[in-house]
Amino acid sequence: MHNTVIESLKKKGSGTTGKGVERAQAILSAAREIFATEGYAGLSMRSVAARVNVSLSTVQHYYQDKDTLVEAVLLYMMDDYRVAIEQLSETMVEQTKLERLIAAMDLFLAEVRRPDVAGVFMEIWSLANRNPVAAKILDRVRVREQKEFMRLIAGLTPHLSELDYELRAALMIAQIEGLTIQLSRQSFGHWTHEQLVLAARDALVRLATLPIN
Repeated sequence: MHNTVIESLKKKGSGTTGKGVERAQAILSAAREIFATEGYAGLSMRSVAARVNVSLSTVQHYYQDKDTLVEAVLLYMMDDYRVAIEQLSETMVEQTKLERLIAAMDLFLAEVRRPDVAGVFMEIWSLANRNPVAAKILDRVRVREQKEFMRLIAGLTPHLSELDYELRAALMIAQIEGLTIQLSRQSFGHWTHEQLVLAARDALVRLATLPIN
């Protein structure tokens, strides 16, 4: 179980290994922090280089430009979730697929409550509405996200078609995105954040297991 963003760097002609991989990860971490707190406008290759204390050319060696870096940050985060879910599943081999799904949903819902995670995704969602490059990046991330959700819910509802699983996965992702936005607010009527998260968890499980009419 490996992060495919880092694995792709290792396969580059430059032969990124060892300290180079650590440096590439440090660049991604710095870019993620800046993107989450200062937005796309505040992110630059120079600001990342300064944060990591490396030269601009070093950042450009791993990530050609700002948009490439943003996409790498998002894909790196998605890969981290995938690896975490795989590791979680390995510890739950005796549990049912539904129990593993619930554990995975708990993991996702815990992540979207983190300000750094929410900051990254809310910025890219907003940016995608006005920036064609960001929209394409988000599309690629969502394709990967949808495949992961389809894998999690596959087989939970007998005789459900692949197209129906695809639709359910898309709706589950939309619910999590909406929840992320709501949790960024200080309050939401008389509901607490904890109540919203628990209700979202139940709704996601119901959607994943809804029988065919």
